[in-house]
Amino acid sequence: MVTRPFISHPSPYPSPRRRAGRRTWTKTVAAAALTVLVGGPPSLPAHAAVAAPNLQLPFPCGQQWRLDTWGHAPALDMVKEPNQQGTEGATLTAPAPGTVNKSYVHPNAGNVIQINHGGGYFTTYLHLQSRAVNVGARVAQGAVIGRVGRTGRTSNNHPHLHFELGYDANGDGEASWGFEGAERIKPAFNGVTYGGANGQTYRNVTSRNCGGSGDLGVLDFYLSDDQASSTATRPVFQYGNSPMVPIKGDWDGDGKDTVSTYDPGAGRFFVSNDPATGAAQYAFLYGDPGAVPFVGDWDGDGKDNVGVRMGNVFYMRTSPVTSATETTRSVAYGDAPMVPLAGDWDGDGKDTVSAYDPGAGRFFVSNDPATGAAQYAFLYGDPGAVPFVGDWDGDGKDNVGVRMGNVFYMRTSPVTGATETTRSVAYGDAGDLPVIGDWDGDGRDSQGIAR
Repeated sequence: MVTRPFISHPSPYPSPRRRAGRRTWTKTVAAAALTVLVGGPPSLPAHAAVAAPNLQLPFPCGQQWRLDTWGHAPALDMVKEPNQQGTEGATLTAPAPGTVNKSYVHPNAGNVIQINHGGGYFTTYLHLQSRAVNVGARVAQGAVIGRVGRTGRTSNNHPHLHFELGYDANGDGEASWGFEGAERIKPAFNGVTYGGANGQTYRNVTSRNCGGSGDLGVLDFYLSDDQASSTATRPVFQYGNSPMVPIKGDWDGDGKDTVSTYDPGAGRFFVSNDPATGAAQYAFLYGDPGAVPFVGDWDGDGKDNVGVRMGNVFYMRTSPVTSATETTRSVAYGDAPMVPLAGDWDGDGKDTVSAYDPGAGRFFVSNDPATGAAQYAFLYGDPGAVPFVGDWDGDGKDNVGVRMGNVFYMRTSPVTGATETTRSVAYGDAGDLPVIGDWDGDGRDSQGIAR
């Protein structure tokens, strides 16, 4: 627990230059059942002519963080719930699209990143353990930009993220200490404004940084049946809203996967065997809002089902997605910050849960996670990559992969092997969400994206 506030910092805005505007989505969802509403925009300075960017919390989707103003409102210090566990080294993601203005080391603030979001608005991040972006890089909402740490004298040796939203009235980006016209303003995450006064604490704030542009809009899906193709081979279609998380599964046992969505704000799944129609055939609540979803065939009947990870516990729904009743089973596996995975690692037709540690870039794979021990553990890709699972060669056994930037890397050596072989394909843009599935029923999974 924090026993005293972090040392207050002056604002270290390091003379950013504005280079990029913000793309605004105006698409709406035809199916009313899939509409997600957000609150109003944040309060703006009286002279602000352009609306502030629609920010999401700068952490991966579903994570919960505590926000404190201490004595430097509207700036916020952020630590991971519960009790700061997992704060140091936590993945930092862009809260909205923009261009990196600064990425450098400040004597008081440590590792600093600043992003220009257009319209005179920029966000600044202090005390980082590491920086993953360079000046001039264009970042999408949800892109990994660094890791939370305790660098710099004013960190008081407490791992935390010091976050600020700034507005430059002159529009030239020359925001620095004491610069007239540059000011810190109250940020709004997912439409809720924070940082109104000193001494405020906000507990268990859940990240809705689930990909997309950060604005409400229909998710566009680009799917390919060819693992070597850099473009979609199927017609592009729309399904669900951008705050939702895309999932996929073979819900009816026909051997073909179809995409569906999960709304982390409500803890609700929207499942369809034909999402191109724009309507969910099955919609149901499962788990708590903000849980992390996953999908697998738990009983080997050829039909996928859903699950959620809350804390370090995997909950697997065993009643069919078509059923109004709910039955479940659960298992504790791995640590809470890890990303949940599910795959048929041994080809027995049943998926088992496993985990990926983004801090180390390490997979923990088990055919029997109930034992609490991973049978296979190995590094693959860079830390902070986005993991996924698929059967690349049609042998009935799943394997792992990671997406780094806009490139899909698919491990082709078995999870049981000590050697590593791989193949890769560039597909989509860096900020897109990866979606992996067997779209044509040939037994082999291939890549797709949602944006």
